[in-house]
Amino acid sequence: MPAEDKLFTIRSAHDIDFPAVIDVLRTANMHYIPSPEMPELDLYCCCVAEVKSRIVGMSGYKILSAREAKTTLMAVLPEFRGWGIGLALQEWRMNELCRHGIQSLITNADRPETIAWYKRHFGYREIGSLPKEHEFGHPEISRWTTLQVDLTQWKEKNE
Repeated sequence: MPAEDKLFTIRSAHDIDFPAVIDVLRTANMHYIPSPEMPELDLYCCCVAEVKSRIVGMSGYKILSAREAKTTLMAVLPEFRGWGIGLALQEWRMNELCRHGIQSLITNADRPETIAWYKRHFGYREIGSLPKEHEFGHPEISRWTTLQVDLTQWKEKNE
């Protein structure tokens, strides 16, 4: 595929994007909204990745306090994985949270390769685990690994 066909953009999500966002999340078994794992999805705290006006990825966050936030969901359509879209989505939400003054970001992940990705690219560290409340994410993994990153340190390294 020519390089120009791999261009994507990242933008804030809008209410009209909800059906396409759910389609993306369905490919990662994270489309059960509302559910015990994801009671709601606030699109105002999400971004989407687009290729030729098609939504191919999404990520979100939730601010918990003046200093702490949690990632909510992130997924990329299978045929667009490996393009750097996940990196761009994660960087978007981390930068957005830095602009809000957030210092600590918590993430729950279930897939070992995803956990390693967060550690390798963003400096996360494991701080615990918790049981899943509902089938969500990888259906054969019953626990979330909880990861944390210091956004202040991350931002300093990336300026």
